[in-house]
Parts: sequence; structure tokens; C-alpha cells
Amino acid sequence: MADPIRFVLNGQPRRIDGARPTTTILEHLRRTERLTGTKEGCAEGDCGACTVLMVEPDGAGGVTRRAVNACIQFVPSLQGRAIETVEHLGRDGPHPVQTA
Repeated sequence: MADPIRFVLNGQPRRIDGARPTTTILEHLRRTERLTGTKEGCAEGDCGACTVLMVEPDGAGGVTRRAVNACIQFVPSLQGRAIETVEHLGRDGPHPVQTA
């Protein structure tokens, strides 16, 4: 059995046991976490409907933030990283990105 995948989702620690290596982040978010704000448009990484923010160590003591297409990124790539979804924005009212 594979080791558990540990990551942070919207500020909360998560652990996935027995994940299939072919499960996409989008599938996990929508089916397991029940976070449906991240959408599937093209399922090819072209349209951006599935974009989430991935935060990872930069090797110099800081972090790098980048947008990733959750429809073509697989769950094992979450190990040791953090992701933020649209549900994490504007918890106390609309985020500036949502009102632009």
C-alpha cells in the first residue's frame, strides 16, 4: 500500500490514504472534499475553469505560489504542498478578485 499523501487544503491539513495515482486533483476536490467551486471545462488544461493555487516550498525558506490546472494534475503531486480553491477566497465577504 502506498504511503499517505499529506497536504494542506484551504488552510486545513489533509491526509489521503490509498489514493489512485491517476486521480486528478479536480476529481478529489469535487468527489471527496465536496468542493464544487472548481469546475471542469475542457479536461485538457486549456480553459482555466479548474485553476487552483498551489503553494510549495521554494528551497530558500520561502514559498512559491502558482496557478495549476487541477484537471490534469494528479493527487500524488499534492504531497507536502498546499492548495487553495475558490471556496477559500472571500470567507468574510467577496475577495477583491471576485469583485473585479
